[in-house]
Amino acid sequence: MADRRVYTFPVLKFPAAILSFLKFPKGRSAEWMKRFSFFHLDKRGGILGAGIGAAIMGISTLCFSWKIGTPFAAFFLLAGLMKIKPKRQGTCFLLNGAWGSICILLSCIIPSIMVVDNSFFTLGHYRVAMNFACVAMAYGFCLIISGEIKSAVCLASTLLLIMSTANAFVYQFRGNELKILDFLSVRTALNVAGQYTFHISERMFLGWLIWIFMLFVLYRLPPSAPGSPRWKMRVMSVVATSVCAAAVLRGAPKVPIKNWNNEGTAINGYFLNFFIGIQESKIQKPAGYSPETVADLVPDSAPEETATSRNAYPNILVIMNESFADFRTLGSNFYPSQPVTPVLDSLEENTIRGYTLVSVFGGNTANSEFEFLTGSSMANLPRNSVPYQQYISQNVYSLPWLMNVYGYQCIASHPYISSGWNRTAVYPRFGFSEYTFIDDYPKQDLIRGYISDREMYGYVLTVLKESKKKPLFFFGITMQNHGGYESDGENFSRSISLEGYDMEYPMAERYLTLLHTSDQAIEYLLTELKAFPEDTVVLFFGDHFPHVEDEFMETVHGGGFDMLSDQMERYTIPFFIWANFDIPEQTVECTSLNYLGRYLLETAGLELPPYYQFLKELEQAVPAVNALGYYSISQQTFLPLEDAQGEEAKWLNDYAMVQYNNLFDQKNRNPLFFQNYLP
Repeated sequence: MADRRVYTFPVLKFPAAILSFLKFPKGRSAEWMKRFSFFHLDKRGGILGAGIGAAIMGISTLCFSWKIGTPFAAFFLLAGLMKIKPKRQGTCFLLNGAWGSICILLSCIIPSIMVVDNSFFTLGHYRVAMNFACVAMAYGFCLIISGEIKSAVCLASTLLLIMSTANAFVYQFRGNELKILDFLSVRTALNVAGQYTFHISERMFLGWLIWIFMLFVLYRLPPSAPGSPRWKMRVMSVVATSVCAAAVLRGAPKVPIKNWNNEGTAINGYFLNFFIGIQESKIQKPAGYSPETVADLVPDSAPEETATSRNAYPNILVIMNESFADFRTLGSNFYPSQPVTPVLDSLEENTIRGYTLVSVFGGNTANSEFEFLTGSSMANLPRNSVPYQQYISQNVYSLPWLMNVYGYQCIASHPYISSGWNRTAVYPRFGFSEYTFIDDYPKQDLIRGYISDREMYGYVLTVLKESKKKPLFFFGITMQNHGGYESDGENFSRSISLEGYDMEYPMAERYLTLLHTSDQAIEYLLTELKAFPEDTVVLFFGDHFPHVEDEFMETVHGGGFDMLSDQMERYTIPFFIWANFDIPEQTVECTSLNYLGRYLLETAGLELPPYYQFLKELEQAVPAVNALGYYSISQQTFLPLEDAQGEEAKWLNDYAMVQYNNLFDQKNRNPLFFQNYLP
């Protein structure tokens, strides 16, 4: 039988020497020495630690840098060599409890390591404490379930690591952080996950190493309370978790939520910011709300006859183009090898064109759909919400319901998987009688595995030609330009490069090539419609900016996006309204998606119902509004919503009340604004 010796650390004689130097009595010194005598040298543990350390060194050197793996290799070796064999059960409990507390702190730190440059401890004492309490609650719940410290630490730390990693990937792909309501969009995320390249950064690797070290040390510790009934641990855990929960519920509301970029982690700490997001997801009635107050906001005038009123209503085609944006809104440091959107830039005759604010960046397409189709704004909803997933549980007044009243056939189409963004449930509640998805397309022209814009426009034209009995209202969401942009993919090659940057920004170049292809598809669509015998109106707009290299955007902009006015540039998207008959040309410097329906109705020669009359009046006071803020006429700049004053504040609150009445007070929905247009 092998000799399994356990060696006492000589260095641990130091405590006795120190105690002697301090003139402790011999007996007392010996007593204290006994308390330190549970540290031993474990040869086999050292071999295990050395093996793990060597593996880490190898992976670190091959994939990142030897500097990352070296300290961890040393930590694992030392942790492996050290064997702890306390003589008292209480000491086991204290050791496990102490390491559990350290693990809580490390779980707080890992998200910061993964996505920001600054240290977790720069947040300030209050936010550090709040983050600790949030994470401690998670550990406490796991301890209540398991009744044993080791199991609880292992479970809680693993779940929090998965969450931290998901947050890092979401930030990598979308440019902002993972929030509570993103979990409602898991199916949608999985649908497109295969198109992204999951890049494991040094930061992620470092966070994983910390977690592995946490569990390795935990494994080396003796059982916390062998033979002790678990109900005692559960009772203590309930008390401790309750204290932490009370502290967080009381203290978290004092901290404003951060939703821009990675500010949630950088300023608040990720887990505290995540918890605040849970609290802020609740819908609150606007100040002064009542059905009677909403009734007073109905415009007094009769429905307007628009300037282009016609005997027969034209067909209406709405194209929301995936990730269609114009980098020129960011700045002038932009030098593509050829014009990116020459067709769009040349549109003048029978065209209304300009720029519109959206409320999302790099993703959450459904929120742009929501703003346009309902005339509502994300400004009046929790910033991290997705109405399609949360709030559309029954019929809601929207543009398709209005078009039904005017006698239109209403069709929605998206050439991708039907499960995305809960569309199959939402579209009938918006008044669409038909809705089609990828299985309805021939799939003859794919770019990077997505149906091209040109194929979708061919499908649109087919539907238009087959629609004989009624005028057509068609709402289509393209797919061609969807992220990611990390690789070329099938049936795609870059045709646009950035002069002066020598392949520094390949994602941006791929995106610009896709944009150029979209522009060519627009030419095909409009050329076909020019020869179409029936009057037809086209509204075209993008849903959000793409998420390409941050460095590229900052280069184009000439700096960071620290000010609100700078941030708004990344939420400003081009749009145009074109008709194959005469309409007055117009340039709109800046509006927002909630107002585009009004422009469309007027162009098509349709009456403006009371709700769109209200929006027209609102636009005169607040020309553009999104989730970040609004454009202030009085201040001639963009302001946060909470900084609104005077008439602007009154109009914004009136708007919030009208929107609340439509979405959340169905029993008292105003008939003139909404109810009369619903079945």
